[in-house]
Amino acid sequence: MSSAALLPPPPDSTLLKAALRYAARGWAVFPLAPGTKVPLKGSNGVKDATKNTDQIRSWWTKNPDANIGGCTVLDVDTKDGLAEE
Repeated sequence: MSSAALLPPPPDSTLLKAALRYAARGWAVFPLAPGTKVPLKGSNGVKDATKNTDQIRSWWTKNPDANIGGCTVLDVDTKDGLAEE
């Protein structure tokens, strides 16, 4: 067995780069199971969403094939900014 197979994947994977770009745009991200829209096993899904680059690097260094989940909130108010009754 090659020793290269025992090394962790490079920390500059395409998915990591994409997750970091989303965070730089102000979008909170979290890892999904590879090839799915399901949060990684053992994670809290959207509750873990973050823009923290250290956390993002940690997730994708450990799970380089993880898909990227995101969290966006849209707050819509009426003309006067009050709830309609």
